[in-house]
Amino acid sequence: MPATSQHNEQAATTPNPFPGPAAEYGENPARFLANERVVDDGDGTRGELMLARIRGLETIELCGFWLAVERALANKEGREPRDRVERAIRERKAHLEEHGEGLPQAGMTSAERREAAADRDSESAAVLLDEDGEEVSWSRQRGASVGASR
Repeated sequence: MPATSQHNEQAATTPNPFPGPAAEYGENPARFLANERVVDDGDGTRGELMLARIRGLETIELCGFWLAVERALANKEGREPRDRVERAIRERKAHLEEHGEGLPQAGMTSAERREAAADRDSESAAVLLDEDGEEVSWSRQRGASVGASR
């Protein structure tokens, strides 16, 4: 399950131009896009995390969201969107259109991976208990406390 908040100084400084879609997708692309103003194409490490994350985008829709965030950040900062970032997103989108969505090395679509993760979630080694001592799944862990290991 994606993190819903950041507990550090970055959380206060990371812009979030589209909080609704960020919550829907479970990520804020500005976390990657805002940190590096100049993308390094391989001469060092600056920008490599951003480009690696773009290469890992799983859906065409998510590519569009990332592109919108790059453009919103550029507009906010009074600059043009970075050509290298836009090109990387467009290339990833084209790849997904040609080969299908998801990460091929996983051998599953994003929906299949979510289902598999939910199955793994139900096979947890720890047991969460609610205030009445009833077992609670990991996906509903609000207000739960760890009971005993199986």
